[in-house]
Amino acid sequence: MSALTAAQIDDATFHEDVAYIESLWQRTSIGNLDVPLIDHGQGTPLVMVPILEHLEFVYARQVRALSQQRRVILYRRRETRTTQAISLAARVEELRGVLDGLHLDQVDLLAHGDAAMVLLEFAARYPQRCRSLTIIAQGADYQIAPHPFIWLLHELYVRLPVEYILPAAFLRRTVINYIMAHAPDNTTRPALPRHLIEEQFQKIARWPFVYKYSVLPVIHYFEMRQRISALTMPVLLINRADDALSPEYKTRWMAKQLPNCAAYHVVPGAERFFMYSQAEVVTPLIEAFLQGEKPQSPLPQSQTL
Repeated sequence: MSALTAAQIDDATFHEDVAYIESLWQRTSIGNLDVPLIDHGQGTPLVMVPILEHLEFVYARQVRALSQQRRVILYRRRETRTTQAISLAARVEELRGVLDGLHLDQVDLLAHGDAAMVLLEFAARYPQRCRSLTIIAQGADYQIAPHPFIWLLHELYVRLPVEYILPAAFLRRTVINYIMAHAPDNTTRPALPRHLIEEQFQKIARWPFVYKYSVLPVIHYFEMRQRISALTMPVLLINRADDALSPEYKTRWMAKQLPNCAAYHVVPGAERFFMYSQAEVVTPLIEAFLQGEKPQSPLPQSQTL
């Protein structure tokens, strides 16, 4: 394990990675879409499905590493702060529109967290467009503890105008608590300090409105358990042992249900954004998978099927 993986990421390193991603955005017209786009490197395309704005740093180290041999594409998804919610189906069509506009018929796709919800739904609807899937920190549903209490809270949030009275700081703190949650016996030191995650979330304007109209329409209705067997393309699945939003037992179940799961890895981590903070572990697994190899973990702590 490298020193950077074992130690906390310092502020300077994090800000450099955020600045790196921000420097690559280019405003691009793609069909009917006008979006910030990263189209970096040359070779076989790899499309990264975007997560919430200002959290794209999660992909920064993979963009930097994988673009050395591939054409890496990432677009900034559209957020809304109005009563016009963006559904999961709309997110799927947003992804399809980007692929169509870039004339990409079939590609390798990678996604983290709720972006992986979009990718799984996309793969179910358009399997012919997917050469392979890399799924990070996401299972086949989104029933998080304590369930059904959280589900009922989301249901109230969807149906009532809570966004007008809910303090942004309270909602931000609650979400980040889930991101940072880990088991009491997890001795892995969080490599990504909480204050850096908070810093990015604070950039999201009108956060309660974004959560209601851009986030909840995807996560509240996500359910893929009955359709997993239809995903016949090769899949690489990676999680950590005690993710509160995507419990490991759920990703392990999904790995066993997938017809073509190339590998399932459980890697060390003490916060949800381990794709970024544990890039020295995660990136080699992705690289091997994309090269058609059987991904072997560089660490003995990693578990595989």
